[in-house]
Amino acid sequence: MVTLKDVRVIMVEPLYPINIGYMARCMKNFGLEKLFLVRPRTPLTDEAYRFSVHASDILDKAVITEDLNTAIKDVNYVIGTTGKVSISDYNVDRIPITPDILSRNLKRFNGSIGIVFGREDIGLKNEELDKCDCIVNIPANPKYPILNITHAAVIIFYEIYKVCRPARRGRLRAPTNIEKDVLYKYFDLVLDKIELPEFKKRIAGKIFRRMVGRAFLTGREVYTLIGVFRKLEEKLSSI
Repeated sequence: MVTLKDVRVIMVEPLYPINIGYMARCMKNFGLEKLFLVRPRTPLTDEAYRFSVHASDILDKAVITEDLNTAIKDVNYVIGTTGKVSISDYNVDRIPITPDILSRNLKRFNGSIGIVFGREDIGLKNEELDKCDCIVNIPANPKYPILNITHAAVIIFYEIYKVCRPARRGRLRAPTNIEKDVLYKYFDLVLDKIELPEFKKRIAGKIFRRMVGRAFLTGREVYTLIGVFRKLEEKLSSI
C-alpha cells in the first residue's frame, strides 16, 4: 500500500533558501521525509534551516541530484505540479487533475510516488512535464492563479496525507516502470504499423501516456493492455 514513506518530494532548481526551509516544514507537518533537490541554485544555508523550524532533519537527509531523471528513478508514479493549465485540449502537456482527484486515485494503490515542484520563477518546462505520469493543478482565482510553491505544496500534501495516513487493505498493485515502458512500446509499434505522420505519432504518444497517468492504472490493467496491443501489433504485421 502507499505509505507516507513512499512519497518523494522533488524541487527542481530551487532558488530561495526560505522556500527550501518552508518545504521541509510543510513535509514534516504531513509526515513526509524524503526531499530531493535537483540542481539547486542556492546552498542549504542557515536561512533554510531557520525557516524549516523543527524539520532540520529533513534538510540533513536531503538528496541533491544533477538531473530530474536521477531524482525520479525507481518511482512508480511521477506527479508534476503546475500553475499554468491549458485552455485547449491540444496542449496535452498541461491538462491537469486536481489534488482531490489525485488523492482519490491514490487510495487504491501501492508503490512509490514522486511529487515534482518547478522553479519559483518559471515552473517546470515542457520537457520536464513530459517525464511526469500526470499533472496536478490547484484551481484558484483566474486573475491570480499562481500560488507560492509551499502554499501549493501544503494543499497537495494534505490531500495525500488523508489517504496515506491510515493503514488500508485491499489496495491494488501499481504497475512497475518496466511494465509501463512495455505498454508504451507496443502502443508506439501500433502507431508505426498504421503509418501515422511523425508529428501525429508524437502527439498520440503524449496523449496516450497522459491518459495512462491520469487513470492510475493497476499493474493488472497495464498487463492486460500490453497483451491487447501486442496482439494488435501482430495482426497488423501480418496484413
